[in-house]
Amino acid sequence: MGTPLQHVYDRFFSKIDEDLTGKEGQIFSLLDSAISKSYKAVVHSLHYILDDPIPPETESYDGNFIDILDSDEIELLSLWMLYEWNRKKQQKLRGQRTQIGTKDFNKIEDKAKELKEVTGIMKDIKEEINELKSEFNTYKYK
Repeated sequence: MGTPLQHVYDRFFSKIDEDLTGKEGQIFSLLDSAISKSYKAVVHSLHYILDDPIPPETESYDGNFIDILDSDEIELLSLWMLYEWNRKKQQKLRGQRTQIGTKDFNKIEDKAKELKEVTGIMKDIKEEINELKSEFNTYKYK
């Protein structure tokens, strides 16, 4: 059996400071998006198998990747999850700016500042992702 999905979830949780209890579906969506952005960069397969839920009428987002992932592959997935998490915040703030109007939105100092911070965080995460991805493309001689 490969790497548990929970390893990626835990790495993602270590990067945020929010309680996501009850938001398992949303977290799984972040993972699914991260997989779609990572599969070309990693060595191991990102195919996974979800466990059967107990009781059967509930939804389960626990499972395992088919392969055993390296630590840097888990890190890449968690960074993409973090990027998508912040993108969602950014979209919400941009939607508010559109509703309120840019001029009035910018007068709400907390909102304008938050949008600027989230955009900066996303840029930093993207740089970290690109640095990590470039390490995947280097040859390792033993």
